[in-house]
Amino acid sequence: MLKSEAILALDIGSSGIKLAEFEKGDDGSIELTNFAIGSLGLGPGDDEERGRYLVLTIKEMLKERQIRPGLVVLSVSGQTVFSRFVKLPPVDREKVDQIVAYEAQQNVPFPIEEVVWDYQLIGTGDKELDVMLAAIKGEIIESLTDAVEEAGLAPDLIDVAPMALYNAARYNIEGSAGCQLLIDIGARSTDLIFLESGRVFLRSIPVAGNTITQGIARERDIPFNEAERLKIDHA
Repeated sequence: MLKSEAILALDIGSSGIKLAEFEKGDDGSIELTNFAIGSLGLGPGDDEERGRYLVLTIKEMLKERQIRPGLVVLSVSGQTVFSRFVKLPPVDREKVDQIVAYEAQQNVPFPIEEVVWDYQLIGTGDKELDVMLAAIKGEIIESLTDAVEEAGLAPDLIDVAPMALYNAARYNIEGSAGCQLLIDIGARSTDLIFLESGRVFLRSIPVAGNTITQGIARERDIPFNEAERLKIDHA
């Protein structure tokens, strides 16, 4: 029997990264076989060193967990992404790309040639299509993929963290009645994902783990990194 194909997933946050390895079964199911969490050790003002820390941390995680480098699916923070829900008329699928391209030019608050954008069809109705549009500056994507490639991995697909969480939830809890709220607390922002009856609402708020760390640092008059250690060690 041939060994199941390995799938690598890398979630890149503002202060830490998570790496997971999955095996795909013959029945189409996936199983988590390896997992690692790495801290970048960056403070709020250390963004210029981000690429170098990403490379070092990914290499350490691969070595520690004995994960073989290969194709990887990336998830990027929702804080770095411009997202917008748009409603389209009920047109044929082949015309959706053309209409969404027009909507992107109208809604993205940056020159369209400076961003990488895509969309996901959320739901369909009798009178309209619900589409989630996402755009991120090309320089951000380039810096992230450069670091990932330098660490030995080959980016295969890039997703937005809130939408990746939404898709995972929809796959696992499809058919559940009522409204569900998913909360993803990062270092710099917290993503709120509401799901109800085939609909979704996303909101990213700039209050998260670093807010707590900065409060500890002010209260105790200590550096940010020391306050972060206190927070983690003593919950």
